[in-house]
Amino acid sequence: MRILALGDPHSKLPKNLDKIIFKNKIELIICVGDWAFTPEKPWIEKSWKNVKKGYVEKTYKEVVDKVCSYKLPVLTLRGNMFMTKKKHFADRILRKNKNLINKFTGKYSFDNQSFIFFDVNYELSTLRDDKPSNFNRRRMGKNKTREIKLNKLLKENPNSILIAHNPPYGYVDKAYTGKNVGSEILLTAIKKHKLKYVFCGHIHEAKGKAKIGKTIIYNLGYHGDYAVVDTAKNKLLESNFLK
Repeated sequence: MRILALGDPHSKLPKNLDKIIFKNKIELIICVGDWAFTPEKPWIEKSWKNVKKGYVEKTYKEVVDKVCSYKLPVLTLRGNMFMTKKKHFADRILRKNKNLINKFTGKYSFDNQSFIFFDVNYELSTLRDDKPSNFNRRRMGKNKTREIKLNKLLKENPNSILIAHNPPYGYVDKAYTGKNVGSEILLTAIKKHKLKYVFCGHIHEAKGKAKIGKTIIYNLGYHGDYAVVDTAKNKLLESNFLK
Protein backbone atom coordinates (compact mmCIF):
# COMPACT_ATOMS: atom_id res chain seq x y z
CA MET A 1 0.00 0.00 0.00
CA ARG A 2 1.26 3.46 -0.88
CA ILE A 3 0.60 6.04 1.83
CA LEU A 4 1.03 9.80 1.86
CA ALA A 5 1.67 10.80 5.49
CA LEU A 6 1.31 14.51 6.29
CA GLY A 7 2.88 16.35 9.20
CA ASP A 8 0.83 18.94 11.12
CA PRO A 9 -0.36 21.16 8.25
CA HIS A 10 -1.05 24.33 10.26
CA SER A 11 -2.77 25.62 7.09
CA LYS A 12 0.01 24.60 4.65
CA LEU A 13 0.01 21.49 2.45
CA PRO A 14 2.95 20.13 0.43
CA LYS A 15 3.84 21.98 -2.74
CA ASN A 16 2.76 20.13 -5.88
CA LEU A 17 0.38 17.98 -3.86
CA ASP A 18 -1.44 16.80 -6.99
CA LYS A 19 1.83 15.60 -8.52
CA ILE A 20 2.89 13.82 -5.32
CA ILE A 21 -0.38 11.90 -5.14
CA PHE A 22 -0.68 10.94 -8.81
CA LYS A 23 3.00 10.22 -9.48
CA ASN A 24 3.25 7.92 -6.45
CA LYS A 25 -0.16 6.29 -7.00
CA ILE A 26 -1.21 7.07 -3.44
CA GLU A 27 -3.92 4.80 -2.06
CA LEU A 28 -4.45 6.34 1.39
CA ILE A 29 -3.61 9.62 3.14
CA ILE A 30 -2.70 10.06 6.81
CA CYS A 31 -2.59 13.36 8.72
CA VAL A 32 -1.29 13.42 12.29
CA GLY A 33 -3.39 16.45 13.32
CA ASP A 34 -3.36 20.24 13.79
CA TRP A 35 -4.80 21.25 10.42
CA ALA A 36 -5.50 24.89 11.28
CA PHE A 37 -3.22 27.91 11.07
CA THR A 38 -0.86 28.64 13.96
CA PRO A 39 1.81 31.38 13.94
CA GLU A 40 5.48 30.49 13.93
CA LYS A 41 7.56 30.39 17.11
CA PRO A 42 7.62 31.93 19.62
CA TRP A 43 4.26 30.59 20.76
CA ILE A 44 3.17 33.77 22.52
CA GLU A 45 0.06 35.91 22.44
CA LYS A 46 1.59 38.76 20.40
CA SER A 47 2.38 36.36 17.53
CA TRP A 48 -1.36 36.38 16.78
CA LYS A 49 -1.48 40.19 16.54
CA ASN A 50 -2.00 40.49 12.77
CA VAL A 51 -4.11 37.36 12.28
CA LYS A 52 -7.52 38.41 10.95
CA LYS A 53 -10.69 37.20 12.61
CA GLY A 54 -11.96 33.99 11.02
CA TYR A 55 -8.66 33.20 9.29
CA VAL A 56 -7.91 30.16 11.46
CA GLU A 57 -11.32 28.64 10.74
CA LYS A 58 -11.04 29.46 7.02
CA THR A 59 -7.67 27.73 6.65
CA TYR A 60 -8.91 24.71 8.62
CA LYS A 61 -11.75 24.18 6.15
CA GLU A 62 -9.58 24.84 3.08
CA VAL A 63 -6.85 22.34 3.88
CA VAL A 64 -9.24 19.60 5.03
CA ASP A 65 -11.42 20.00 1.95
CA LYS A 66 -8.39 20.01 -0.36
CA VAL A 67 -6.96 16.75 1.03
CA CYS A 68 -10.38 15.09 0.95
CA SER A 69 -10.98 16.21 -2.64
CA TYR A 70 -8.85 13.32 -3.98
CA LYS A 71 -11.57 10.88 -2.82
CA LEU A 72 -8.99 8.68 -1.10
CA PRO A 73 -9.42 7.45 2.49
CA VAL A 74 -8.06 10.18 4.77
CA LEU A 75 -7.15 8.98 8.27
CA THR A 76 -6.68 11.88 10.64
CA LEU A 77 -6.20 13.00 14.19
CA ARG A 78 -7.24 16.41 15.49
CA GLY A 79 -4.13 17.12 17.54
CA ASN A 80 -4.23 19.79 20.22
CA MET A 81 -6.14 22.41 18.18
CA PHE A 82 -9.94 22.69 18.33
CA MET A 83 -10.15 20.14 21.14
CA THR A 84 -12.46 22.31 23.22
CA LYS A 85 -12.75 25.86 21.85
CA LYS A 86 -14.45 25.81 18.43
CA LYS A 87 -14.81 22.03 18.64
CA HIS A 88 -18.27 22.19 17.08
CA PHE A 89 -16.87 24.10 14.10
CA ALA A 90 -14.25 21.37 13.57
CA ASP A 91 -16.91 18.67 13.91
CA ARG A 92 -18.89 20.16 11.03
CA ILE A 93 -15.84 20.32 8.76
CA LEU A 94 -14.65 16.80 9.52
CA ARG A 95 -18.07 15.14 9.29
CA LYS A 96 -18.84 16.82 5.99
CA ASN A 97 -16.17 14.76 4.21
CA LYS A 98 -17.36 11.18 3.97
CA ASN A 99 -13.93 9.79 3.07
CA LEU A 100 -12.34 11.26 6.21
CA ILE A 101 -11.91 8.94 9.21
CA ASN A 102 -11.24 10.67 12.52
CA LYS A 103 -10.85 8.77 15.79
CA PHE A 104 -9.36 9.65 19.18
CA THR A 105 -8.29 6.18 20.30
CA GLY A 106 -9.55 3.60 17.84
CA LYS A 107 -9.06 1.39 14.81
CA TYR A 108 -9.67 1.47 11.07
CA SER A 109 -8.94 -1.29 8.55
CA PHE A 110 -8.18 -0.78 4.87
CA ASP A 111 -6.93 -3.34 2.35
CA ASN A 112 -6.19 -5.89 5.12
CA GLN A 113 -4.07 -3.36 7.03
CA SER A 114 -5.01 -2.21 10.53
CA PHE A 115 -4.48 1.41 11.51
CA ILE A 116 -4.59 2.38 15.19
CA PHE A 117 -5.34 5.98 16.25
CA PHE A 118 -3.91 7.57 19.39
CA ASP A 119 -4.55 11.31 19.45
CA VAL A 120 -2.77 13.90 21.61
CA ASN A 121 -2.13 12.68 25.13
CA TYR A 122 -1.25 14.78 28.17
CA GLU A 123 1.23 13.19 30.56
CA LEU A 124 3.90 14.68 32.82
CA SER A 125 6.44 13.60 30.21
CA THR A 126 4.67 15.55 27.43
CA LEU A 127 4.59 18.92 29.20
CA ARG A 128 7.12 21.63 28.51
CA ASP A 129 6.94 22.65 32.19
CA ASP A 130 6.26 20.71 35.36
CA LYS A 131 3.02 22.44 36.32
CA PRO A 132 0.03 20.95 34.51
CA SER A 133 -2.89 23.27 33.80
CA ASN A 134 -6.36 22.33 35.03
CA PHE A 135 -7.17 21.20 31.48
CA ASN A 136 -4.11 18.92 31.41
CA ARG A 137 -4.96 17.47 34.82
CA ARG A 138 -8.45 16.56 33.60
CA ARG A 139 -6.98 14.88 30.52
CA MET A 140 -4.43 13.00 32.63
CA GLY A 141 -7.27 11.55 34.67
CA LYS A 142 -8.30 9.54 31.60
CA ASN A 143 -4.81 8.24 30.81
CA LYS A 144 -5.22 4.78 32.33
CA THR A 145 -8.39 4.12 30.36
CA ARG A 146 -6.75 5.26 27.12
CA GLU A 147 -3.60 3.26 27.84
CA ILE A 148 -5.63 0.08 28.38
CA LYS A 149 -7.61 0.67 25.18
CA LEU A 150 -4.46 1.39 23.16
CA ASN A 151 -2.71 -1.77 24.31
CA LYS A 152 -5.82 -3.86 23.70
CA LEU A 153 -6.07 -2.59 20.13
CA LEU A 154 -2.38 -3.20 19.46
CA LYS A 155 -2.51 -6.70 20.94
CA GLU A 156 -5.53 -7.61 18.81
CA ASN A 157 -3.97 -6.12 15.67
CA PRO A 158 -0.33 -7.17 15.28
CA ASN A 159 1.72 -5.50 12.53
CA SER A 160 -0.56 -2.47 12.67
CA ILE A 161 0.34 1.09 11.69
CA LEU A 162 0.00 3.55 14.54
CA ILE A 163 -1.10 7.15 13.94
CA ALA A 164 -0.25 9.32 16.95
CA HIS A 165 -0.09 13.07 17.52
CA ASN A 166 2.65 12.92 20.16
CA PRO A 167 5.97 11.20 19.45
CA PRO A 168 7.09 8.46 21.85
CA TYR A 169 9.24 9.63 24.75
CA GLY A 170 12.94 9.87 23.89
CA TYR A 171 12.51 9.51 20.13
CA VAL A 172 12.11 12.45 17.71
CA ASP A 173 10.58 14.38 20.62
CA LYS A 174 13.15 16.99 21.71
CA ALA A 175 11.53 20.43 21.99
CA TYR A 176 13.36 23.68 21.33
CA THR A 177 13.84 23.91 25.11
CA GLY A 178 16.11 20.87 24.88
CA LYS A 179 13.62 18.76 26.83
CA ASN A 180 12.22 15.41 25.65
CA VAL A 181 8.45 15.79 25.65
CA GLY A 182 7.17 12.58 24.09
CA SER A 183 4.59 10.16 25.47
CA GLU A 184 5.78 7.48 27.89
CA ILE A 185 2.53 5.58 27.38
CA LEU A 186 3.23 5.46 23.66
CA LEU A 187 6.85 4.40 24.18
CA THR A 188 5.84 1.49 26.41
CA ALA A 189 3.17 0.38 23.93
CA ILE A 190 5.59 0.43 20.99
CA LYS A 191 8.15 -1.64 22.90
CA LYS A 192 5.48 -4.14 23.95
CA HIS A 193 3.75 -4.68 20.61
CA LYS A 194 4.97 -5.47 17.13
CA LEU A 195 4.24 -2.48 14.87
CA LYS A 196 5.19 -1.64 11.30
CA TYR A 197 5.20 2.15 11.53
CA VAL A 198 4.41 5.00 13.87
CA PHE A 199 3.46 8.28 12.20
CA CYS A 200 3.44 11.27 14.56
CA GLY A 201 4.04 15.04 14.70
CA HIS A 202 3.34 17.72 17.34
CA ILE A 203 6.98 18.53 18.16
CA HIS A 204 7.83 20.26 14.90
CA GLU A 205 11.47 20.98 15.64
CA ALA A 206 12.15 17.27 16.29
CA LYS A 207 10.97 16.07 12.87
CA GLY A 208 12.86 13.07 11.56
CA LYS A 209 13.11 9.30 11.60
CA ALA A 210 13.87 6.85 14.44
CA LYS A 211 13.55 3.14 15.17
CA ILE A 212 12.45 1.19 18.23
CA GLY A 213 13.32 -2.41 17.51
CA LYS A 214 11.94 -3.03 14.02
CA THR A 215 9.29 -0.31 14.32
CA ILE A 216 9.99 2.73 12.12
CA ILE A 217 8.92 6.07 13.58
CA TYR A 218 8.41 9.22 11.55
CA ASN A 219 7.88 12.58 13.21
CA LEU A 220 6.45 14.15 10.07
CA GLY A 221 7.05 17.78 10.97
CA TYR A 222 4.68 20.54 9.84
CA HIS A 223 3.84 23.23 7.26
CA GLY A 224 3.82 20.92 4.24
CA ASP A 225 6.26 18.28 5.47
CA TYR A 226 5.38 14.80 4.25
CA ALA A 227 6.56 11.25 3.56
CA VAL A 228 5.45 8.74 0.93
CA VAL A 229 5.79 5.16 2.14
CA ASP A 230 5.26 1.85 0.36
CA THR A 231 4.26 -0.42 3.23
CA ALA A 232 4.37 -3.62 1.14
CA LYS A 233 8.03 -3.03 0.28
CA ASN A 234 8.76 -1.35 3.63
CA LYS A 235 10.31 1.51 1.69
CA LEU A 236 10.35 5.30 1.93
CA LEU A 237 9.69 6.52 -1.62
CA GLU A 238 9.81 10.26 -1.08
CA SER A 239 9.97 12.88 1.67
CA ASN A 240 10.84 16.56 2.04
CA PHE A 241 12.07 16.80 5.62
CA LEU A 242 14.64 14.07 6.27
CA LYS A 243 18.28 15.17 6.29
